[in-house]
Amino acid sequence: MLETGRKEEIAKQLKRKGYSGDLGKIAKIESERLAIISKLDILRAEANKLAKAKDIEGGKKISGEVKKVEAEYQKIVGELQPLLDELPNPPAEDVPDGGESEGKVLKEAGVLPSLKNPKDHTELGINLDLIDIGRGAKASGSRFYYLKNQAVELEFALICWVGSLLAQKGFTFLMGPGLLGEKAMSVGGYLGKARDEVYKTQDDLYLAGTSEQTILAYHMDEIIEVPKRYASFSTCFRREAGSYGKDVKGIIRTHQFDKIEMFSFVEPTRSEEELEILCSIQEEILQGLELPYKKILLAAGDLSVASAKAIDMESYLPSQNAFRETHSASNCTDWQARRANIRYKVGKQTEYVHTLNATGVAIGRLLAVLLENHQQTDGSIKIPKVLHLYLSFKEIK
Repeated sequence: MLETGRKEEIAKQLKRKGYSGDLGKIAKIESERLAIISKLDILRAEANKLAKAKDIEGGKKISGEVKKVEAEYQKIVGELQPLLDELPNPPAEDVPDGGESEGKVLKEAGVLPSLKNPKDHTELGINLDLIDIGRGAKASGSRFYYLKNQAVELEFALICWVGSLLAQKGFTFLMGPGLLGEKAMSVGGYLGKARDEVYKTQDDLYLAGTSEQTILAYHMDEIIEVPKRYASFSTCFRREAGSYGKDVKGIIRTHQFDKIEMFSFVEPTRSEEELEILCSIQEEILQGLELPYKKILLAAGDLSVASAKAIDMESYLPSQNAFRETHSASNCTDWQARRANIRYKVGKQTEYVHTLNATGVAIGRLLAVLLENHQQTDGSIKIPKVLHLYLSFKEIK
């Protein structure tokens, strides 16, 4: 990524994401790291020769040199890794400049509900005995909640319907660990600026914030066949650091929620097409649930560290007369694959794959827009037809 002659070009692109690090320093330290690796290889080869020759004294001497150089290597890696953790994937050329408010609306779809004074999902949830935020806070603190009665069935129905849809489209199902090690989290870009979002245990393991982290780790240090498409259900845990004051009320932005995630490993030439495929599935889900939405290309300053391009689906929330993100899809190009060492064969050579991730269904925020958009004047909720097969009811009242 930091080839000679490209640092200026890359620095210009990274500036669009708000990055102001010293690429020259990173390149210098990386060069030193490679030199130490070369030195270690030479010393270890010499140690093997001495061992075969049964030169005990020579072996002891070179063993000490190996340990000294290994210590140098660990020191330089310790200096380099934090810098690499903060080094983002450059944005794609068609990504607009700016921050959160500069995203480009690509599409608007659906009909807005006509209720004059819509209730918000919290009020609906309390009135219909579907959501208990008070007891969630009593049990675990703010931004936790209990789902009850038909809302629990509704979650299961959403999972079953979306799962069935993804099975028809050829996705392989995967359920992985809810706790991940340092390497698994680091290679995906979740321990740089995003570290404050992550829960860490006393055993130095991290609670998964999304199953994309688990799926990426599944193929670490492997040569795989592409394309591979996975769908994974998981409970997600996020600290939501820095989000105080945003969507505090209700179940839109919480510390724990359930989700189906889509994840693709593809050839580099197919990643742009794959992003559109994932977005089309998200649109199919929103259309099936009869929800009005906007499709938005995020601006460079609003991208995650790993993402070169991202598209959000924002669903209409009647109580706020606004659109809120319910789905996101990201093309991370080869940024994660290089760090995780995930490749595919091209003839006798290997190249890094491209990775993409996309929301299938995120329960909390999707339930919120579902309840609000399908509320009736009498306070009941009509359920979209696509979910009827998976439920014991067609209406909540």
